[in-house]
Amino acid sequence: MPHGNRNSFDIRQKNADGSQIVVSQQQLPDGTKRVTGFKQTDDTRDGTTTRVYADGRLVTQGRDFERRSVGSGTSFVTHRNGLRAAVLPDGRPVFQDRFTSFRDQDGRERRMIERTRYARWWNGRPEYEPRPVVRRYDVVYIHGAPVAQYRPSRFVPDDYRGHYARFAVPVVVAAATWVAFASPVTSYNDPLALMGDMQISSAFEEGYAYSTPYGASPVYDAPEAATLRSQMTTVRQHVKTSVQGNAALKDQLAGVDVQAASSRVQEAVGSAVPIQIPEEVRQQVRKQVRLSVAMHQNGRPLVLADVLASGYARIYLFQTAQPLNVAQASAGVECFLNTGDLIGFSKLPAGEGAFAEMKVVASGSSSCLPGEVVLVRLTDLQEMLNGFSERVEENMQRVSACAASGKC
Repeated sequence: MPHGNRNSFDIRQKNADGSQIVVSQQQLPDGTKRVTGFKQTDDTRDGTTTRVYADGRLVTQGRDFERRSVGSGTSFVTHRNGLRAAVLPDGRPVFQDRFTSFRDQDGRERRMIERTRYARWWNGRPEYEPRPVVRRYDVVYIHGAPVAQYRPSRFVPDDYRGHYARFAVPVVVAAATWVAFASPVTSYNDPLALMGDMQISSAFEEGYAYSTPYGASPVYDAPEAATLRSQMTTVRQHVKTSVQGNAALKDQLAGVDVQAASSRVQEAVGSAVPIQIPEEVRQQVRKQVRLSVAMHQNGRPLVLADVLASGYARIYLFQTAQPLNVAQASAGVECFLNTGDLIGFSKLPAGEGAFAEMKVVASGSSSCLPGEVVLVRLTDLQEMLNGFSERVEENMQRVSACAASGKC
């Protein structure tokens, strides 16, 4: 099944058990070819569709939920009612949402989502909090779809003042492992500049931890993924044999090397390649962090509708909060957005559509490529704004600790 240019296509094979294998080849702008694959199984009894990907990721779509499992084995669940959760491979929760309510000052009862975070990643492993962190969210609707909207808890006034004054002594920082800034620095005079760079690097660090296994059994080597890669090779061999008499098709399929593609996937998953961050991207994130600190001080939430109505919507950058599977706007081929990946509007959403066309600006090695245009749910964009606000909140506290010690 061709799509896009002559070197981009899908090969589909139906299995006897009703599942199907899909091998996709896409020619990239630089002329290289990207090969991906998945096995899809539909369960009509419980209404689920499950895809196992060649790199070990697993996505299950149900009637009222979506579950995404990533390289570390962690699963992220989004429910249609707006609740979300994340679970470790051993079943322990990372965070979990529940509905709750409270009474406003005028006595009216108000429904909210309460998210309890039990663990965070540190040095590539989950570490449980001494005390779970509880945050509360308003329940809002985007074209009828419920989503949580984070309302920050304000700090005391003195906690904000230190972020607007230059450090008395420059704060020394270690080299960023996860990102490569176009203009690297080793010390900061401006707290908000430090926070902006932390906003980028800490998110990519978290995303890398999600992508890599911390246990003894890497997801890449899971039996399902290994079997799929073997089946992808078999499918390719069958196709090559079948098209021997068709010179044009034979030439087109000759470049599909599943074994080599699988090796590249494994290398990408297991290597910490610093993400290149252009200076204009860095400066834009710093501006957004500065705005978020001011909004936090005033108790104002970061809201998608406000971003869309603003004059800076076209240049605003969204930071992926949780791993997502997304489709490319042109070819429909799926790719992956990981925590930390930065995207911006390719075209502002209009009408009642549930998706926005977003252009990838900076991304990790196993994610959608920079420049690709993908379709992202508006509810996921709001969740990205939630995550951005929460990360700003955490980095405010980190920077205060750095100022006290003189180093980060």
